[in-house]
Amino acid sequence: MILTMEEFRNYRPEKPTFALFGHPISHTMSPELHALLFQASGQDCTYFAVDVPPEQLGEAMRIAAGKCGGLNLTIPHKKAVFDYLDAVDPAARDLGSVNTVHFQDGKAIGYNTDILGFAGSLEFDGIDPQGAIAVVCGYGGVSRVMAYHLANAGAKVLITGRNLAKAKTLRNELRGYLPNASVDIMPATQLPRATQIVVNGTPLGMYPHEDSAPLDKLPVGTTYVFDAIYNPPLTATMKRAPYSAKRRNGLLMLVLQAAYAQTIWFGTQFDQPSLTRILRLLSGDMAKKRLQSVYGKSNIVLCGFMGSGKTTIGRKLARALRCEFIDMDDYLEKREGKKISEIFAESGEEGFRDIETQCAREVSDKTGCVIALGGGAVLRAENVELYKKNGFLIHLNTPFYRIVQNLSRDTSRPLLQGDKEKQTRLLYNRRKRIYVSCADRSVSGARISEIMDAVFNAI
Repeated sequence: MILTMEEFRNYRPEKPTFALFGHPISHTMSPELHALLFQASGQDCTYFAVDVPPEQLGEAMRIAAGKCGGLNLTIPHKKAVFDYLDAVDPAARDLGSVNTVHFQDGKAIGYNTDILGFAGSLEFDGIDPQGAIAVVCGYGGVSRVMAYHLANAGAKVLITGRNLAKAKTLRNELRGYLPNASVDIMPATQLPRATQIVVNGTPLGMYPHEDSAPLDKLPVGTTYVFDAIYNPPLTATMKRAPYSAKRRNGLLMLVLQAAYAQTIWFGTQFDQPSLTRILRLLSGDMAKKRLQSVYGKSNIVLCGFMGSGKTTIGRKLARALRCEFIDMDDYLEKREGKKISEIFAESGEEGFRDIETQCAREVSDKTGCVIALGGGAVLRAENVELYKKNGFLIHLNTPFYRIVQNLSRDTSRPLLQGDKEKQTRLLYNRRKRIYVSCADRSVSGARISEIMDAVFNAI
């Protein structure tokens, strides 16, 4: 929920209330995120965003002091809010940026949880900055937060960007706050090959300008890439990472900084499974928004060889997106009142494919669904066209050995008779190119969680 200033003036809280101030603020995910965190911790609270023009920040702060238990702040208020605070946490003071306010005992106290969110993201990924060469792209508020943490954690920080004078200013400020830290500036064309960590704090690569990036290429030694952007989930900077490098977008940082804000407000501590579940749900929310805004679609449709995990992944995706799941094999069997093997025996493969197409016509008009197709559904171009009308078609490129494992005890597949592994290999080789050619994206992963992430990144 997003309120105007007039609506905020007239708002009468009925339960503990918290808000986000920003301008503009139409694309924020904070209300959904904090609602999930409140639910996880059992807090019955209200959270909304308020579009606060810069000249009205003082009035908004006075109103909030009487109606809210705390605030979050985003652009352009993170620095301007200092004028309306009674006290500021030392890290926030050094950073010159406050993104969280706690109203306590009649006072407004400012904190910066962005730095905790970034530090928590590195910890989550098992990244220890101590002694590593870390390149920070940019010199704005987010870059300042990341450079400060990396330098304080013992990394050798190099700040780069198009304006080295601004980079130099940030370097000098950080040296003043952290006199024993290693912080310097360097042109993007001269970055050391031995660089291990690259972080992007610039908006380059953010939707809708998704092809831009602060660096044309990353140093060959890069082992970890962090991009504060999360729309798109797989940014141009992340795509430039070496194949073996770990990559992380800013969505986890967003979740963690919000969780730390609630720790300040309530003392709540969140365990990792809860945060992982919330991250997955937020990824689903982002995927739904991108399906519509970027591709003009509302369904995710999974194709792939039999035994590739379409049903398992589809159910989990539907839970993350909080939408309907349709397994087309199940749909067909319920529609016909028969098992697929029985239909094959009675009508042959061609007769079965005719029924499959009839089902595609019935289901393709649905919206807001995750749909798992039968292994041969995409063999007919008409089916592909029908499912793509409202759906983003993703191919699960499951390794052949995993498919064999999944099918080893399955006796219900009418096309696999006799020497099952040989038949499976022949059919797999015949169909793989078809899956790749008709799908909008092809994804793979060793674990279910990796495949889920790959699907969200593909969108």
